[in-house]
Amino acid sequence: LELLTPGPIPADLRRPGAVAIAAGTEDLETFHLRARIRSTRDTAVVGRDVILVFGYRSPREFYYAHLSNDNTVMPHNGIFVVDHEDRRRIDDQGLEAPPEARLMGTRWHSVRLDRDAESGAIRVYQDDLREPLMTARDTTFRSGAVGFGSFDDTGTLQGLQLAEGPGPLDDPVPGPGAPELTVRLEPFAVVPPSDTTGGPRARINVLDHAGDGSGRLFVNDMRGVLHVIDDGRIAPYLDVAARFPDFVDEPGLGSGFGFFAFHPDFASNGRLYTVHTEAGAALQASPADASSGADVIQGVLVEWTASDPGAGSFDGTHRELLRLGFGATLHGVQQIGFDPLVRAGDEDFGLLYVAVGDGEVPGAQTPAPQLLTAPRGKILRIDPTGRDGLSGAYGIPPGNPFADAGEALGEIWALGLRNPHRFSWDPATGAMYIGHIGEARVDAVFPGRAGANYGWNLREGGFRYEKDTPMEVYPLTVADSSAAFTPPVARLDHDDLGALVGGFVYRGAGIPALQGRYVFGDLVSGALFEARAEELARGRPDTPIRRLGIQDEAGVDRSMAELAGRARAEIRFGMDAEGELYVLSKANGAIWKVVRPLTRR
Repeated sequence: LELLTPGPIPADLRRPGAVAIAAGTEDLETFHLRARIRSTRDTAVVGRDVILVFGYRSPREFYYAHLSNDNTVMPHNGIFVVDHEDRRRIDDQGLEAPPEARLMGTRWHSVRLDRDAESGAIRVYQDDLREPLMTARDTTFRSGAVGFGSFDDTGTLQGLQLAEGPGPLDDPVPGPGAPELTVRLEPFAVVPPSDTTGGPRARINVLDHAGDGSGRLFVNDMRGVLHVIDDGRIAPYLDVAARFPDFVDEPGLGSGFGFFAFHPDFASNGRLYTVHTEAGAALQASPADASSGADVIQGVLVEWTASDPGAGSFDGTHRELLRLGFGATLHGVQQIGFDPLVRAGDEDFGLLYVAVGDGEVPGAQTPAPQLLTAPRGKILRIDPTGRDGLSGAYGIPPGNPFADAGEALGEIWALGLRNPHRFSWDPATGAMYIGHIGEARVDAVFPGRAGANYGWNLREGGFRYEKDTPMEVYPLTVADSSAAFTPPVARLDHDDLGALVGGFVYRGAGIPALQGRYVFGDLVSGALFEARAEELARGRPDTPIRRLGIQDEAGVDRSMAELAGRARAEIRFGMDAEGELYVLSKANGAIWKVVRPLTRR
């Protein structure tokens, strides 16, 4: 900051006397700034102001935002323009409803100012406000320097961060529409409790069928056990945790027995696949095939071969396919699965998709999701029958987009992902949809495409993302829009959900009104959403999303929190061989079948 005009308030015009501007900002147009400010006089004393100057062209031409706690004589908080005459108030709040006075004592406050030169929009935020403290729209000056000012040589500014381009978005995505459809949740099963200490009753995460014509369903508890549900009876099928001494399911989140998938030919070859986490001695005794460089946990992919695929419990052998290291316990290996629509002889038949999160702590991202030499932040596609992969225990399909790309990992099928929590295929069209959990503002549904780059951590939900401000997203500029990132086909921001859990396009016969709708939800609250698959197929980021009404078995309107018995419902989705949907809750270990609602009189 360079001091331009020191001294008290000028006699001829009411405007800040002392002004210091940031060097090199004389022609700045659209920008956003952040800083910390405080009054150097206690706010119980007159003369306790902090002034942010912008659009500064001369001592008689500039804008300023006045931040104060002095609303006794007149409302001092406001946005003003000085244009060769006395200052003129331009904020939308005005004298009728002046902005709240929030400058307290001599404590430090955070402040943000956004300016859009094209529209003239000005927004000023203070402290933790999501909504602007004050706003204005004025085009008197299109450009000018940015800085700090004072009326009475009071106030302090530090940590000034200034960036060209539009500021972060207050409300990135419109909220979902009101329900036009309702479904009823019919109790189906309750998984035996694996916790009695007050945590989730059973950390159930996946419900799926084996594709063997038996009608059986399988559900895993992340604490280690795979259960089978056969003709209404539930029983243990495979204890994964018991087979691995370094198995861990703490501290929760993505740790434990995370996912399972049956080979399309399970009925004849008996093969199924699981992923679980290990720590402790395993970090030294069993080094990762791909390490983060500072591993604290490993995700382990295992192939199991049942000696009798039709048996009620597993008996057979297993072998390790892949071991990945992560520097944090968040979003490691998430889902594994086979495309259920392909048949023997198709190029994709028997190839296993592995969704791998970036495994990083929020606010401490690395370039890994954008690197073709790292498996984190990717969807991998592997051939369990091959032997030329990282570990030598699986193969790289020759049709993978980076199979012949020099130093790139041939296993990579798509990249640029933070937490690819769920994926599924539309049974009618074969379109793949990836439910993706963002950092702090936007979750999204992405189209699954070979070679796609979804942008993390340069994009979040299709918006521009800056690592220096990890709690915000920004609109795309013209230059941003030209980048070769695949946008989402649907998205919601965290004003409307806690974390998106992907689901399925419904093509079953039980609920005709739900036909062709992609059903997904809020993992945290349990809210259900739907979007038309034909709209998703158009590839636009803002496909209309509606809430899905919920009835209990008696036809009474309910929330998932009520059905789950706690505010954090922790829901997941499942599907049976007939294409009917199920909802699972970790909170109480319950599984409901999604059926037609009851008609009310």
